[in-house]
Amino acid sequence: MRLARIPHRGLVALVLAQLLGSSPSESDAAQKQPSPVLLVHGITWNLDDEDATWGHYGAAEGESPRWSGMVGFLESKGLAYGGAIRPIGANVSLPGRLDTTGVTGEPREAELFVLKFSRAANTDGVAYKALELAESIKELRRFTGARKVRVVAHSAGGVIARAYLQNALPGVRYRGDVERLVTIATPHLGSAVAEHWGDYLGTRATSIKPDAALIRNLNSKFDLPQDVTFASIVVRGIAADARGDGRELDELVNHALLDPLPVEYRLGGDQVVHVRSQNLRLAACAARYEEKTGRPIQYVLARVADPTPGGCCFKDLTDVRVHVVAPSDHTVQHLVYGLLKQKAVLWKRSGPEKLAGWYDWQARVHANGIVESQALGKHPWSAVSHVRLDDFELVATEGLSRHYSFHGKAWSSNVAIPFRKRWTHVRGTVALTYDPFGRVLAAQADIQDRRDG
Repeated sequence: MRLARIPHRGLVALVLAQLLGSSPSESDAAQKQPSPVLLVHGITWNLDDEDATWGHYGAAEGESPRWSGMVGFLESKGLAYGGAIRPIGANVSLPGRLDTTGVTGEPREAELFVLKFSRAANTDGVAYKALELAESIKELRRFTGARKVRVVAHSAGGVIARAYLQNALPGVRYRGDVERLVTIATPHLGSAVAEHWGDYLGTRATSIKPDAALIRNLNSKFDLPQDVTFASIVVRGIAADARGDGRELDELVNHALLDPLPVEYRLGGDQVVHVRSQNLRLAACAARYEEKTGRPIQYVLARVADPTPGGCCFKDLTDVRVHVVAPSDHTVQHLVYGLLKQKAVLWKRSGPEKLAGWYDWQARVHANGIVESQALGKHPWSAVSHVRLDDFELVATEGLSRHYSFHGKAWSSNVAIPFRKRWTHVRGTVALTYDPFGRVLAAQADIQDRRDG
């Protein structure tokens, strides 16, 4: 059975229909009284700049102003934007602290909001931000009349959300007011890179090191609340620090779950956070949560290209492009939208027939990863900037395992000798094992041919 060669964006939209269990054009507003969505950013690099994690509001020449980024995408899917919550000294009274720039309807009836931490919170580690998040959720519920809120958090924003949800900070108690947490490139197990930023960013960075007390307590001591569902979008760049082995995370990782996973879940990252750290399912608290609730902690991989030509390897503190642009990536946006939906099949046990398209889309992503890793293995002093599959075919199914054959190629250039560039062709097979929630549990590749040409 040969899979049709669908353009990447078209394939994402097609698979999204399966992930939702409904038409991809169905509006989120079509759900009965959906919980409002609150977008939460992470560390602010420059305190004097406006945080633009979730998009900009403006207009190109000759066009009407509109939102870009995640806000614009979710608006296009039917989630009415209600404004940006801007606390001052943990004061989050709405509508007084609501910036309605770019809002076209009645904010009280909106389904999408952005939290922008105060300057005081942005200079702090996690505690002040967690307080402002807790107060923002409380006030947003009062303002909209909603019972709960869905939170989407980028980077350290996910750690901030968990600090609130897991009662990790004295005086900031979880009120049972969050329905779902979807994280993007969050250092759930800490960020080793943050250790090197301590002198530059202070507690903003040191509070999320792998050996920080908060990180260790969140993952080993404090339980995840059973009334919340969780999903991690694991962001990996194209060859972005692809050789990073993540050994600094060994004490926090569930190796029985990690070791069988595809290579993209084990090695590399997004130039800031290692893929192992981004996957909440690998933490000890996740196993306890799943045992008690019977519900999955979802995880899915998104490959995000470095937006700057030639920039595919970590170089210095400013080289964090993949991490920064992840919320604006088309695939990440589709995944967020899908994972927010109540009817998404990934939140309940489903048969292979319902998840077939989802299986095959993930397999295509991981086949790309195999091609990339083979190219790096053959040319260890090179950097890969492009990977493509020329042939990809489902050849056999066995229960929850699916076997594929593939032929792909990776474009690389030698780091020491930039003019030495080449395509590395890779042909082989890959067997992937899934669980009833659509998660990849194991991968086994057989490489039949690897050559330059």
